[in-house]
Amino acid sequence: MPVEKNNSLIKKSFLQTGNNLPLTTKYSFKHPTVGDVLAIDSIHNGIYSEDIYFSMINIFLTDPYLYMVYLDDHEMDYEKTTAYEVFLLLLKDYFKNIENVKDKYDKEQYEILAKNNIYYQAFKFFIGIESFYIATCEGNEVIANDNHLVINSEIYEYIYQFVKMMNGIQDGIRINPADEFAKKILIEDEREKIKKQVNRKINDKTDNNRLGNLISSVTWGCSGGITPFNRNNLHIYDLMEAIERTDKVLRYNHTMSAIHSGFVDTKKIDFEELRWFN
Repeated sequence: MPVEKNNSLIKKSFLQTGNNLPLTTKYSFKHPTVGDVLAIDSIHNGIYSEDIYFSMINIFLTDPYLYMVYLDDHEMDYEKTTAYEVFLLLLKDYFKNIENVKDKYDKEQYEILAKNNIYYQAFKFFIGIESFYIATCEGNEVIANDNHLVINSEIYEYIYQFVKMMNGIQDGIRINPADEFAKKILIEDEREKIKKQVNRKINDKTDNNRLGNLISSVTWGCSGGITPFNRNNLHIYDLMEAIERTDKVLRYNHTMSAIHSGFVDTKKIDFEELRWFN
């Protein structure tokens, strides 16, 4: 059975320090600044930094609910699977796919492909290690480097929550099926949604400048001391929090203005929800 999520593993006060997340006595997980993220793709002067960053954090966002179709294809129940188990399964499949194309490349090309994949990039950027492997420790699969433990199931739970909170990622609406039949219908519905999303992405022309828009908003739209000259020093959590908090303040001010003008019925307002310092 999956470990019950403990949403208090990571405190907001810790995220506000900007400190890296300790994993073991040897390793920690990086809390990057805006400048760190923009410098990821230094080879191309940062053109692809945003895309690479979001691809890297995505490998740690392994909510079983969101992978219910993938798990069903592997004959696994998403309600009985942990985020860590999904992470390991995806990791194994990824490297299996790389191994399957080995014959299509010469030795040098294959080594470049194997060492420059998104997992190695993520582990180097966030944890600072050049390589890693899956090992067995006391009957459990763990991630190791040079015979040192890097990640196990308990450590991964911290990483999972740290990445989500740091990047302002919220859980979406969940459907809790009443029985196995309802669960099967849910999975098949999700399978159809995925097919439609794949077809939609082929002709997708939407703006994907999420990080750029956030940086611009916090620089020019917030009333704090963030400027083009210091914004690169802002940690990612503070960037996300500044946007969310400013949005709450604006919503509060607009609502109070409407109340004072007599345009809003105060009986219909949830003032607890309206509080911007929650």
